[in-house]
Amino acid sequence: MPSKTAIKKPTALIPAPLFIMALISSVLLLLVGGGLFFVPEFARPRWVWSLTPFNTRFLGAVYLTALIGLSFLLVTRRALSARLIVPLMWVFTTVVLVVSFLHVGQFDPARRATAIWFGVYGADCLGSSYYLGRYGKHMFAASEHVPGLWKRYLWLQAIFLGVYGLGLLLLPARFGLFWPWPLDAFHCQIYSAMFLTGATGAALLARHATALEFWAFGLIQATLSGFVVAGVVIVDRAVRKIDWESFGNWAWMGAFVLLGLAGLAMVWESLQINKLKDHNV
Repeated sequence: MPSKTAIKKPTALIPAPLFIMALISSVLLLLVGGGLFFVPEFARPRWVWSLTPFNTRFLGAVYLTALIGLSFLLVTRRALSARLIVPLMWVFTTVVLVVSFLHVGQFDPARRATAIWFGVYGADCLGSSYYLGRYGKHMFAASEHVPGLWKRYLWLQAIFLGVYGLGLLLLPARFGLFWPWPLDAFHCQIYSAMFLTGATGAALLARHATALEFWAFGLIQATLSGFVVAGVVIVDRAVRKIDWESFGNWAWMGAFVLLGLAGLAMVWESLQINKLKDHNV
């Protein structure tokens, strides 16, 4: 296991247990997310709880997006990559696990999938909690200042996503109304994990970031936006349930499109930073 000093070095590798945890989670995310999004007719009857067509594709989009973040950690294997991904993993798994216990009646205790659900999220929550506590303060040793315009945007995004995520978690009946299709309290609170995770990432990068972290978080945002928008359009073409005359529904879709455009801009910004570094070397 690397020492505290090693964590400060940009080339330090993540510990083997964290790599294995990320690898196992990535395989599960690929299978589950790919199934929910690309073959929903096959995945929906096998899911842990009952899903509507919109919720099926939306959950698939969320899991495929999470796969991007963990893949970034697996490919780079650097401790400095973990300082972004580990906090995101901790927020997401902790919120989902807490909400699952609050709505344990949604789960059939006789099904094997229920035990797998709580087992996987429990293990990921404990694992990410350990690495967040063990290495958290050392992961921010090497950072670069964020340009002023990006800093302001990231704080704005963090506040917006944080408020909406907390609203879905604490006041699901009220905040769930701002959604293109009907949501019950359980799904509102489950989905709050995604917004709170995004808020955490934006807040972290607003303080300090490297070009690599900008690239990773931008790709994560762009992926989420693309899958969510595509999923909604695909499902609605089949079921025709969304009221496209509603300004709120257009605003909801527009917010995800804006999130994706901002993500692409972050990817572009990271490439420009790297070009500038190469030019100055």
